[in-house]
Amino acid sequence: MLPYYPALRAKPGEFAACGNLASRYQGYVCPRFVVPPPTEFDPEKGRVPTLDEIAHITGERLGKTWPHRRAFLDPQLAASALGDEGIETLFRLATAVNPQLLPVLTIADLVKPARKRILRDASVKAGIYTDFEGADPLILQDGLKQIGLRAEECVLFVDFTGAPLGEDFAPAIAEVFDQLDSAARWKKIVYQASAYPDKLPVGPNEHTLIQRAEWTTFIAALKETSVQPDRLAYGDFGADCGRMIFPKKGGGRPRPHLRYTGRTHTLVVRGSDSGSFTPTMREVCKQIIDNEKYYCGRGFSYADERIYRMAKGITETCGDSTFWRELNTAHHIVRVVRDLGAMSGIAFQEDVVGEFAEQGNLF
Repeated sequence: MLPYYPALRAKPGEFAACGNLASRYQGYVCPRFVVPPPTEFDPEKGRVPTLDEIAHITGERLGKTWPHRRAFLDPQLAASALGDEGIETLFRLATAVNPQLLPVLTIADLVKPARKRILRDASVKAGIYTDFEGADPLILQDGLKQIGLRAEECVLFVDFTGAPLGEDFAPAIAEVFDQLDSAARWKKIVYQASAYPDKLPVGPNEHTLIQRAEWTTFIAALKETSVQPDRLAYGDFGADCGRMIFPKKGGGRPRPHLRYTGRTHTLVVRGSDSGSFTPTMREVCKQIIDNEKYYCGRGFSYADERIYRMAKGITETCGDSTFWRELNTAHHIVRVVRDLGAMSGIAFQEDVVGEFAEQGNLF
């Protein structure tokens, strides 16, 4: 079932998470980076970037974090503002730093002649995006003919955001898989969904568990579909919700919390909304490492080691909201890669961590 295809916001935290993963995990990850709309506040810039800056920022971050492995770049949320010329500039700069980067086209893009200019000259030329309600095999086939692509040259992303996820819905997902696969020989059909809520599901100083219905629904659908498992792939939205919600302005106080993905549920721990972030996030991290049922140990991923060190007060600070997103994303990716690997008989070694002895009170 590998590789894993997460849909990730093309933001600093998500890029950093991918770039800092151990190489043994990176080889099994193929992200779909979604370019934010041009109204989105950029935490590194401290402001909304200009249209010209979007292409340069995206290329620069790809070059630093994901320069040598396949990934998809999806500009659909910024496409109307960037225009055809802006999209071509975006891909020219991005593919200069990562030649394996592939464009994602919507069904509407397939009838636009300008999109032919961003297709890659490779065995896989593009990703095609559709939501589950618009996954009509005949419309997809007609669009491919108009742009001059064959299904075997494309990875098809089917977004199930908004679907009633659960085992009862698994037969409907399986039927979508069956129809798409019988109509065309796609390079891969990628399921993408998330059951994480659109809004933060806990109040200050609270914690909760969110069922990973996107995962259990996919596993159930595999048992219902006639499509061979190697023709399908799993994707979600990292540790985030499926609706790509971007605030129109920044500057508000972040809500300190972490989302810690388990096998079947995500543990969400939120700290106080007042006071310094460092002691608040130390307490958040402490609640995670003290939860023996969910905490995977220091060697599970670099994010788990950092959470441990933050909880124990070894770090000087606990970072900012961008860094918290990085930790959420990095741990989540490793969790999913390991779970998908287990389905294929692939096991992963733990990270090597240094010795740490807690110092007790001297007096």
